[in-house]
Amino acid sequence: MSDRRAVVFLSHGDEPTLRVAGSCALAACALGDRVDVFLFGEAVRAVVEAHAARGEVRGASGAEDEPGSLLLQARAGGCRLVACSASVVEAHIPLEHAERAVDAVAGWPTIVEWSRGVVDRFFF
Repeated sequence: MSDRRAVVFLSHGDEPTLRVAGSCALAACALGDRVDVFLFGEAVRAVVEAHAARGEVRGASGAEDEPGSLLLQARAGGCRLVACSASVVEAHIPLEHAERAVDAVAGWPTIVEWSRGVVDRFFF
């Protein structure tokens, strides 16, 4: 694995922003970077909903159309998705649903530590 790292901070849940962030994460993964995507606010709900739709549809064409599906593809390619714990609570998302959709649910101290020293940072 490469020593290169990229971090994506994603706080918006609208379709164009989710697609751009997902594309960014996929591109960095394809280049061999270790990629962490930190999800906040509406982005948490969008990824959890995309994960639920993918599970329910399982292979049907509609799952790829979910706005958060590119982020789930990036996760399958080695990208780590991390949801902000406060955002999970504020959105009233059951913790077990969030934990199935992402690799970790973490607070700010962990997010700061895991993103420390990363030069390639992208904000959406």
